[in-house]
Amino acid sequence: MGAPQEKKKTNPPGSRTGGCPPLSARRLRRGQILIPSILIVPSLMLFIYLIFETTKISREKIRQQFAVDSAAFIQMGDYTNILNRTAYVNGAFPYRIFKEAYECVNGCTSGTEENCMQLSDDSGAICAYKMLYESGAVPKYKDDPEFQQAPSLDDKPQWKIAFKDPPRGAMNTNPAAPEEDLKLITSEQGIKVMIYWDLAVSIYKFYAQVYTLLGTVEESQMTVFERLTENFNFFRKSYYLNANTKECVDNPNLCAQDGVNSQGGFFMNRFRRDQSMFMHYVKSITFHAKVPQPGIPPYFLGKTNPPQDLTSCSGCNPKGLFQLATFSPAALAGVGRGYDVYQGWDVPSNYFNVDFKNKAACQNMDRPCVHALVASQCPQVGAGNNCVWPDPTPKYQTRLYP
Repeated sequence: MGAPQEKKKTNPPGSRTGGCPPLSARRLRRGQILIPSILIVPSLMLFIYLIFETTKISREKIRQQFAVDSAAFIQMGDYTNILNRTAYVNGAFPYRIFKEAYECVNGCTSGTEENCMQLSDDSGAICAYKMLYESGAVPKYKDDPEFQQAPSLDDKPQWKIAFKDPPRGAMNTNPAAPEEDLKLITSEQGIKVMIYWDLAVSIYKFYAQVYTLLGTVEESQMTVFERLTENFNFFRKSYYLNANTKECVDNPNLCAQDGVNSQGGFFMNRFRRDQSMFMHYVKSITFHAKVPQPGIPPYFLGKTNPPQDLTSCSGCNPKGLFQLATFSPAALAGVGRGYDVYQGWDVPSNYFNVDFKNKAACQNMDRPCVHALVASQCPQVGAGNNCVWPDPTPKYQTRLYP
């Protein structure tokens, strides 16, 4: 017979040493999972909603900030343009025009070279360009090379272009009133230089033609600036295109009204003629020259008598002949410090019904706003930001600050 087989012991149902746990234990474990779930899931949902609503508001704020930054930068470009263009009209243009027309590029020793005139006492000769500069008629660069054409000034941080002082140093300090009379060719020059009446008349006509043209250019530039800043359309249109708010869609002409009328902003600091921007004129011109006559001496000293009236002649500006344009120190310093732009925006509704309109109101507005500080600055920003006149340096740049 075989050996007896050993019986395997089995644990009774419900015992803790094996088999399935009792029903009450399983229900207890399910309850332990359910209770935290009841607390965590709603909190997680609220957290997700919070992230979503915060992102929605943040996205709108970023969009508004970008729109205002872009609009302010574009609008300030008009200010930068008028300052740089005025600097060109004041200095670089007349300097180069008269330098090219009357400089003695072939030297000036015998008096026979182009634009060169002998002295009456046969002691030498003088260049026509030097003669005009010494009379105070034309401005010149401080380090102007004699007997050469005008050098490039692009690498110079300051273009030291000004009238000779004396006799015309007062014109280098932002003159307030029109000059009564300009001595194009002085009586001393008329005596000492062998310049005859026909040549003097030719110089006068060219001088009047150039400065009439420069005055027309400056008038046109200022007129364009006034039209562009009359309603600040560049600011409004840029903001409209980037922000596309409901108020802009409903009324485009009043779009971004907060930003335009901000305290210390564009509208308050708009350049205005005879308030912050001034154009300066000369009322008459006098010149002297030798007039040929029969006999001895073969000439006499002629003079415009009366002076050439530049206010009532045909085609003349009633104010006189343009000379230069300036901006007030306060206007230049203000645009250098920068203009503040505060633009209000409507916060979108949120799941939690939080009233951000009143909680985040700014700048006397009943809603939140974004801010931009935009300036037009030149290399002399620390010294009044004046690169228009004297030392007209057309290097103004638009700068945007956060």
